[in-house]
Amino acid sequence: MSKIKDLEKASRQALYATVGGYAKGWEYISNKVAVTLDDTNKFVNDLIESGEKIESDLKEKVKSNSQLDEKFASLKSKLGIDSDADAKLAKLEAKVDALTEAITKLVDARLAEVTATSKTTAKAATAKATPATAKKEAATKSDAEPAAKATPRKTTARKPATAKKATTIKRTTRASTAKAKPVTE
Repeated sequence: MSKIKDLEKASRQALYATVGGYAKGWEYISNKVAVTLDDTNKFVNDLIESGEKIESDLKEKVKSNSQLDEKFASLKSKLGIDSDADAKLAKLEAKVDALTEAITKLVDARLAEVTATSKTTAKAATAKATPATAKKEAATKSDAEPAAKATPRKTTARKPATAKKATTIKRTTRASTAKAKPVTE
């Protein structure tokens, strides 16, 4: 019997060793899990704290940036600088074009007026010089007028008129632009 008791004793010791190993393993794993959970909780709490700190820093920066943007906007409005500068530039270009056209029309009208005045002055001067010659020129001019339209001719009577015309233009331009900006000649 002693062999059976020895065998029973050995099997109980094996059973106790197995149960003890299992208990030690459970204890070890439980401690590790508890430590890991504590470490994880600490880590997560640290992450939460740093996230809150970053959020508050970002809010301050965004607030300061929005204040800075507001200051820039107020400065721009005070200086008259808006974001739609392209639209304003296009409006100004259109106004400049309109003014350029108006000036061109005025100059053309003034030039036509001066030319008409100089022609009448030249005719009057010619008529005063020789009345008989003036009648002949008028007669030949009316006969030659269709031919003059087809092929323009230069006459000596027109040359002094153009010289006078240039001086008249300068005088009238100075007189008419006394109120406006100076015109380049």
